[in-house]
Amino acid sequence: MKFKIYITGILFSLLLIACNKEFLDTSPYDGLSSSKIFENDANAKLAVNGIYQAAAQTAFRDPFLNLTTNLGPDSYSYGRAASNALSMGLATNRAAGILNLYTNLYKPIVYANDVIAGLDNNTNVTEDLRNQLIGEAKFFRGLCYFYLWNYFGDVVLIDKPTPVEETFLPRSPAAQVQALVISDFKDAADRLPVSYPAADLGRATKGAAIAMLGKTYLYLQRWAEAETEFAKLLTAPFTYDLTANFGDSFNWKTQNNKESVFELQYEMEAGMGSTFERWYGNRSGGVGGEDYAEAATTALSVFTHSNGTPINLTTIPKRTSYTGTNAEVNYGKDLINWYDTTFDDADIRLHQSVILPGSTFFGNNNMDYKLYWPYNSYINATPPALRTTWSTTVGVIPIRKFLTTGEDNILNPSTCPTNFPMVRFADVLLMYAEAVNEARGPVQDAYNAVNRVRARAKVVNFAAGLNKEQMRREIWLERYKELMFETHLYFDVKRWHVAHTSDPVFGLNNDVLDFRFVKLFKKAFREDRDYLWPIPGDERDLNPLLTQNPGWD
Repeated sequence: MKFKIYITGILFSLLLIACNKEFLDTSPYDGLSSSKIFENDANAKLAVNGIYQAAAQTAFRDPFLNLTTNLGPDSYSYGRAASNALSMGLATNRAAGILNLYTNLYKPIVYANDVIAGLDNNTNVTEDLRNQLIGEAKFFRGLCYFYLWNYFGDVVLIDKPTPVEETFLPRSPAAQVQALVISDFKDAADRLPVSYPAADLGRATKGAAIAMLGKTYLYLQRWAEAETEFAKLLTAPFTYDLTANFGDSFNWKTQNNKESVFELQYEMEAGMGSTFERWYGNRSGGVGGEDYAEAATTALSVFTHSNGTPINLTTIPKRTSYTGTNAEVNYGKDLINWYDTTFDDADIRLHQSVILPGSTFFGNNNMDYKLYWPYNSYINATPPALRTTWSTTVGVIPIRKFLTTGEDNILNPSTCPTNFPMVRFADVLLMYAEAVNEARGPVQDAYNAVNRVRARAKVVNFAAGLNKEQMRREIWLERYKELMFETHLYFDVKRWHVAHTSDPVFGLNNDVLDFRFVKLFKKAFREDRDYLWPIPGDERDLNPLLTQNPGWD
């Protein structure tokens, strides 16, 4: 079983004090370092559980999940104003999603600072547990600052409990933020255990801290250091491995498996679930999803047949070839048949990540639904048409990854029991391969790591003899196929500095197409502005010491 992050009694009441909208609000505990919160092991552990709750239910929930996914090359939002404004270059520094994400990421930091101060040299708490809990707090502080730096660059840096009136500080240079992130992950790795008893499954581990330290080095292009950290996770005492089935990491019944390095824990209980059903879900699910994210048709050009050969997209039926009374229906039949036959032996990760036209989804009332075109002609078909928010207007490719099936999740859209895997071993292998290739070239270690991922997907190994640039591109493509909708790809294209280009896969200035290859809109990403998000205007109103990122005034 996994530990639950319920916060009860006096601790819950104290946590509520900090649950308003003000940035860097007062401490979640009243005089935390000298209070009864840290007078024994049980209370100290409850306090750290509050950090997990703030991370799972605030910092890495929404808008983190939805905005980050839809801004990457793997997804988009159709008809949703907040995501569209950002992806089309129309957002301002007053965008509510940006403000919420910025303030949400600081909540675990505030809690972590109080925990670290409250436990430092505190002999009321058992030494081993005290070290572990400080390690967990530092892991989350490093994690939140890692993302703040990657979104905003220079940010307010607070590493100790600070009265709210003293938090109106200038932004610290990104280099200082990076130094704290590295220090926190190093210290966490020293303090945290390799694993926990079953009752504590889901807590941050030594492996999670090492993975995030390696990821930090990777993002800083400190390739050799990144390779060193990732290499640690490939040998004892760590036992990470890939699951036999790619989809096991996104199924609530098989999550927390041997591939899990760190995942945020969720329960099928009111107020304790994730929001995958709402953001990624379709209208035919056990809970009516809202289709805030759709799969990009870019994926159709990225995935290959299982033998590694490209999939020919030029043969797709064209609507202009059909005339007469039943033109749309006849076109739709041929279109669905084309998808069925063209992608029949495609990389299994495509089929397990998205619901392709012609594919079925086991949803509401324990029934299969099929993605047809046009929708209205198949509402009463067998199986009936899969419904999305946009079924009658455009042909979107719904997301399959992370969704529950049948009646597994029927409470409401916020009780999804599917965890959010923030670090998977497959990601570690691909980051390791990238670091190796950049540091030492396309040596066998890089091949071995990537081919290990490809073997699980039942795709042939990379061809021998790739040069460094070719291997780099192949690793990028492998990350796309493996990590769709897991939020990583948006940060990837930014750190690779290709987001502003017209690269057909990784550029963010390309047309967004539906599954008929009809243009919906065009994404826009400016090199001189969009690599950093704006410091929210509302925060600058409160704190005149905050400067703005270029191009966002």
